[in-house]
Amino acid sequence: MSAKIPPPVSMRRRPSRSVPATISAVLLLALGVALVWAAVVRLTQGTWPVFVTEPLRWLSETGWDSSRGWTGAVVLLLIGVILLLCGMIPGDFSALPLQAKPVNMPGLPGAAESGGVPSVRGGENVVMSRRAVARLAASTCDHIDGVASASATASSRKVHVDVTTALHGTSDVQHWVVDGVRSRLAATGLDPVPEVTASVRMRN
Repeated sequence: MSAKIPPPVSMRRRPSRSVPATISAVLLLALGVALVWAAVVRLTQGTWPVFVTEPLRWLSETGWDSSRGWTGAVVLLLIGVILLLCGMIPGDFSALPLQAKPVNMPGLPGAAESGGVPSVRGGENVVMSRRAVARLAASTCDHIDGVASASATASSRKVHVDVTTALHGTSDVQHWVVDGVRSRLAATGLDPVPEVTASVRMRN
């Protein structure tokens, strides 16, 4: 009786959501600092500061059916909806996918079906972080003739390499860098291979 092998689990997208998180954190921090400052002023001087009294006076003079009230409500509603959607809608993978090949491991259920060396059934998800891709691209340039130093940045679809060279002609170096980095990324198994661009400047 062969053991049941669970189905493959698809890789979930986990975006960083740094922009809405930063906006919310800055707003909450500013609100907290303002409230603490207002409380200190109230305790020391006996009156609330202007940045507290003026908004309250403006709100007291604004009717619910006025144009200013509706405008403020719509603006706050749009900001809330945008932040909510940023937190709920899944984003793109922050890592670059690699081609995964089936792995044969002895001693697992199903050995009789494959001559004693069973295959792990189900899909595999293998990825490489963008930082690792950038480091791989930069290290590849160290082995290219004419490259004095190199640094790289990577996104989910594009890799850009900044290269310095002591040669007077930079067009050949740029061509060598782009071809070399693209070949190295393809040999690593990135699927699809990101677009590779390079900028070359002469070393002073």
